[in-house]
Amino acid sequence: MKKLPIKNYFLITLLPTLILSFFLIKEAKAQENIFLTASPARQELLVDPGEKTAIVIKFLNQSSAPVSGALQVGDFIVEDKDGSPTFLGQEATVSSRFAAASWVELPYEKITIAPKDKVVIQAKINVPLNAEAGGRYFAIFFEPSGDVGGTTGLEKEAETPIASRLASLISLRVAGPVEEKAYVTQLQAPRFLEYGPIPVLTEIKNMGNYHIRPKGTVSLVSLFGKKVDEEILIEQNIFPETSRTFENKLGGKWLFGKYKIEFSAVYGETGKILTATVFTWILPWKLMALIIGAIVILILLASFLYHRFNRREVELEEKIEELEEKLAEKK
Repeated sequence: MKKLPIKNYFLITLLPTLILSFFLIKEAKAQENIFLTASPARQELLVDPGEKTAIVIKFLNQSSAPVSGALQVGDFIVEDKDGSPTFLGQEATVSSRFAAASWVELPYEKITIAPKDKVVIQAKINVPLNAEAGGRYFAIFFEPSGDVGGTTGLEKEAETPIASRLASLISLRVAGPVEEKAYVTQLQAPRFLEYGPIPVLTEIKNMGNYHIRPKGTVSLVSLFGKKVDEEILIEQNIFPETSRTFENKLGGKWLFGKYKIEFSAVYGETGKILTATVFTWILPWKLMALIIGAIVILILLASFLYHRFNRREVELEEKIEELEEKLAEKK
């Protein structure tokens, strides 16, 4: 039996092994690329003016290498209509009405998280005696030094743009009378559509001093008052002095006529009500034009056939009369 050359032996046996090892190593590195987690991602806490309390946050390292970095606290604001928080640096200024980072005392400035381990920190909160009632918002975040590959936790959940910072958002509510004031600033739907479903955009603005989480529905009602469809509003936080948009789709494809879109929701501790109404028309005009065109063609065809039939009938009657006259003459 003829032996294979050493080159061919290498290609058949060793090369597939090397290729498989390459992909396994690549997959392992990809799995290790995301390894940091903050828990809990969000916290809400009720405090009294002058109270001293603390919160606990865990930073977990799921990789096989230690991670070092800075531990910081900062205020955050929500400026867009999607509810994404924006962290503010120490040099930034934010309305003292909603800031609370200056109330927080961290136990460390820098930490190192061992492989497959966690670091638990307890941050102290000193609420000033003259703190006004309402909401205060800050974040405690861990910022690794160097390239850490990726993080998981709040940043992914909150869709923040800072890829190398892992944060936990804290919402404080200072006890006392809370101002609850919100408006539906926009309930928008196309005035005319050819087919459903109907896209509905709702915008709610919170003018109070604490975040709200409206609960409600968006309904589609026919001209005769029959409820055609209804969707539950996705519950989302709306921060003070901020607007947020909600998107819904109502009805199926085959709709016809005038419809009313009704928005109804409640918010706050006292169950305040938000309502709004808008109207829309669904007219499948292309299909209607096709049907009308077909009807017109059928009417014209029927009219043509009718007149043609009458004309032949008249001609036949005339021939019959001629034959009768000829027969009468022969007699």
